Amino acid sequence: MYLDDLPVWGMVGEENEDEGSAYVYTERRLTIAYNTNRIVEVNMTSQGLEEVKAGKDISFTMAIEWNKSSKSFDKRFERYLDNDFFKHQIHWFSIFNSFMMVIFLCGLVALILIRTLKKDFSKVSR
Repeated sequence: MYLDDLPVWGMVGEENEDEGSAYVYTERRLTIAYNTNRIVEVNMTSQGLEEVKAGKDISFTMAIEWNKSSKSFDKRFERYLDNDFFKHQIHWFSIFNSFMMVIFLCGLVALILIRTLKKDFSKVSR
């Protein structure tokens, strides 16, 4: 789910494999932080675990809480970005491994080509 282009996710339910039963969360709480007239942060929590049974009526509730925030609109996506992902670490072993694989495959192709040409030249020289 998205709210003002911010991703919102939460638990739907749980499954107890031992008993063979499923449970669903019936209460949702959205906490929305805003700065002036812009939404800068959204959190969703799930509570109220109820067992799902055939024919049982389940009612769902949702509460929304608005909080004023000093976070600027420009920095609202920073909590979703994985800073470690953007650090450019060079994986030297992977580069070396790829280079050696290319050398091996080129050698294999050259070997097959030489054997084929050698047989062709031997047939022509007869």
